[in-house]
Amino acid sequence: MIYSTIIGMTAARKVKVSVSIDPSVLSAVDRYAARTGVTRSAAMERWLAQVSHRENLTRLEEETASYYEALSEAEREDDAGWAVGASAAARRLGFEGPRTARRRNK
Repeated sequence: MIYSTIIGMTAARKVKVSVSIDPSVLSAVDRYAARTGVTRSAAMERWLAQVSHRENLTRLEEETASYYEALSEAEREDDAGWAVGASAAARRLGFEGPRTARRRNK
């Protein structure tokens, strides 16, 4: 890959790269770019960002599962106790924050 910095970019600095990809993949990128009204570069950046995001989520799920699988019985019991308390507190909060006493109209 060849890296060079594009000069004059405003919000975020971009890096120019040269890659070789299958023609059918490039056609799919071009169709997506035409359909969504973005450049080929923007289309590829979106796709790569989506794949990166999915990979990060998958890694987080795997790490979370490994963490819980490695807990001892005592740690599992402690975690269950925290979960019960947190669930009860969340139910009291609801979506609008803590409940407030309502005045009754006389």
